[in-house]
Amino acid sequence: MADNNKTRYEEISNARVSDNRSVVISSCSKGGYTMAQRMNISDGKQIVSVFLKGAIHIKDKEGLENVRDAINVVLEQIGNDDEQWDDD
Repeated sequence: MADNNKTRYEEISNARVSDNRSVVISSCSKGGYTMAQRMNISDGKQIVSVFLKGAIHIKDKEGLENVRDAINVVLEQIGNDDEQWDDD
């Protein structure tokens, strides 16, 4: 029998941020959204997806818009910099 009180997440969007990591935004069954980091690890036979600890809870659509706006500000400030980031 399924636990109806268990928190569930439904992926809405994801963005690859490095060769083996993505940022995933999901809706939360208890309200709001989460933004988490997912790592894809190969065991030689298949790819295993692992969510890392420390997901960010975002209360509502306004919170998502605020995150978008913050990212847009950074993109404007860095312009066309071709600076390479570490791929941890």
